[in-house]
Formats: sequence, structure tokens, C-alpha cells
Amino acid sequence: MEMPTLMGLYSESKKIALQGVRMMERICGRLPGFGRFRPLRGSFSALALLDERKVPGEVLLRAQGSGPCPRGSMTELAGMRQNDHQPWPVFWVRSDDARLAGRMLHWRDRGGRLCSEGVFYQHERVRLSEDKMFAQILVPKPRFLPGAWTSIASNWGNGLNYYHWMLDSLTRLELRESLPEPTRILVSSAARGFMSETLEMLGLAGYVECTSAACVQPERFYFCAPTAMTGAWNPLGYDWLRKRFAAFCLPTNCGPPIFLTRRGCARVPVNITEVEEMFTRHGFAIVDCGVISVKEQMSLASNAPAIAGLHGAAMTNLLWAQPEVPVLEIFEPGYLNACYEQIAFHGKLLYQHQFLAASRDLYSIESWCRKIC
Repeated sequence: MEMPTLMGLYSESKKIALQGVRMMERICGRLPGFGRFRPLRGSFSALALLDERKVPGEVLLRAQGSGPCPRGSMTELAGMRQNDHQPWPVFWVRSDDARLAGRMLHWRDRGGRLCSEGVFYQHERVRLSEDKMFAQILVPKPRFLPGAWTSIASNWGNGLNYYHWMLDSLTRLELRESLPEPTRILVSSAARGFMSETLEMLGLAGYVECTSAACVQPERFYFCAPTAMTGAWNPLGYDWLRKRFAAFCLPTNCGPPIFLTRRGCARVPVNITEVEEMFTRHGFAIVDCGVISVKEQMSLASNAPAIAGLHGAAMTNLLWAQPEVPVLEIFEPGYLNACYEQIAFHGKLLYQHQFLAASRDLYSIESWCRKIC
């Protein structure tokens, strides 16, 4: 059997499994609860409660407007509205009876309803890996947490991906700066090195607790909403990250151009060695962000006169690049995503994209190298 057929069967089996889990969760939601059996009972909007003055809180921004979507851009080609998803209100509210359940620490009220904003308004399971299979069905007695708390764990901000950690999790701490009292910070138990490093760089390491409890109940829970739909236009988040990490991005304008490679993960071209050798010939430093610190990544990106890279989390480092730096993002044709193009638009970078389907596409990439070097 040919590999494309095997991959197709694998993809189809995942879809069928996801549909089955969704159906199971819907059926459980209609059954009476008892003991630990506490399935979700629908959803509620924290923003609506705030607007109705049923909870204390504050709206910082009702909408950020839409980003660019030029003809022929990756934003247009990907077709995911990553320049839009507006209005997306940015706000915080306080709850004194919240339960945070599962690996994603989903906010549930006393009635077992899920906070819509905490799951990016996606009320059904999006991926099989989103949470443990029965995390929102078999819920134990919560562990009580005295004092004031917020959480930056959610569907996307689970600490497993550098982009989602920076843009979906850390940006929620901007709202924490507006809270009426200091809070401790809950993060996902699936901790990665870049999580602790960035929190330490922000001076917040002493406020963080990485919890593995299946359910917790903060005495006072401050819900800080995500600042944008994941992968979408988010000037508020971009600017806050650049401001908070500015001390680690001191451009000297003497760094080498960099090629951000990917190794040992998905979406790596079969001819990656040939690609890296081509960039090396043109004076690019080959950078594997998976083996260097966040500080090193910021330093390299903020000092690079040009940045190229394979589509992946390492391209998050476009946040630190200087205006008008040329950027080339390389895609395999089967997966299109404009999240880094939107960062480039906001940072006034000279962004281009290129598909890499065969060795012949290297000629176009090499032409870009000659042009910018």
C-alpha cells in the first residue's frame, strides 16, 4: 500500500474517533450527575455576565480591528480569516465559585457550564489531544486554592508549542496588570523549558504554580480572556510582548542572516539537508531553536539583517525583528497558515512566502537569497 493511502486512512480514522468522542460527551451531558460524574451542561459567556453587571471586571478593548489581507498573500491563500476574527473583546472578570477542570484548566461554573471565552468560543472538542478523555466528565472534588489566582492554560495555550505559549498564554498576562490585586498564576502541567524561562524573564517565576490536579477551586479566580483568536491578527499582544521582552532584544545590527530550521518534528522537507546547505552558502547561520534558549533566539532575531525559515513555531521570533528586515517563510504545499505573515505585517517586515514541493523550488529560494544578500 502506498504511503499517501496510509496517511489518508490515518487521518480519516482520527476524524471518526473525534466524532465518536464528541458524541459521547454530548450524550453524557444529558445524563443526571452523581458522585464524580459531572459532565458539562452547556456554556456561558463571561463577557455577557460582565455586561449585565453580574460579576466584577473590566473590558480593556472591545475590538482590535482587522489586519491586512493583500491579494496573493498567505493570509488570502490559507483562507482562515487570520486577519480578522473581530470583534474580539479583551477583558477580565472575577469569580468566587469557579472550578478549573482538566489539563486545560477549563473554567466551569457551579452548574457545570463551560466559559465560552476560555475555549476560544469553540464549545466542542477540536482535537483528540485537547484534554484527557474523561477530564470534563469524571470530575473529582476540587483542590481548594486560597487567595487570588488567574490561569493562562487553555485549549491552545497548553505549554506544548512556543507560538501558542507566547501569543495565546503569555499575552493574557497583560490583563493581569489591570487586576485590582496581585494574583498567583496557574499554568499547564505539560511544562516545557521555554515556559519557565519566559516567566523568569518577565519576573513572574515566583508567582507561578504548575498544577497536575484534575480540578482546582481558587478562592478568588480572575479570568483573563485571550487577547485574540489563536493564529489571528493581534496588535495588542504583539506590542505587549515586544515591550515586555525589549531588554532581551538589543539590536546591534551586526548579526548574521538566519535560517530557522526544523528537526525531528512534523512538516520537515525530505531535502532539508540540501536546503540548509544552500542557505549556508549564502552566509546564513542555521538556527535550530529547539536546542537554544529563548534569550538566544531573541538576540539572533533582533540582530538579523534577514530571516528565512520553515513554517513552524520558531518563526514566532519574527516578533523581535527590526522593521524592513526581509523575511522568507517556506511552506510545504499541503499546509498553509498565515499566523507569521500577520506578525510580519504588524512589524513592517518585508515578508514573502515560498512553497517547497521539489528540489526545483530551491532555485526560487536561492534567487531570494541572492537578492537580499
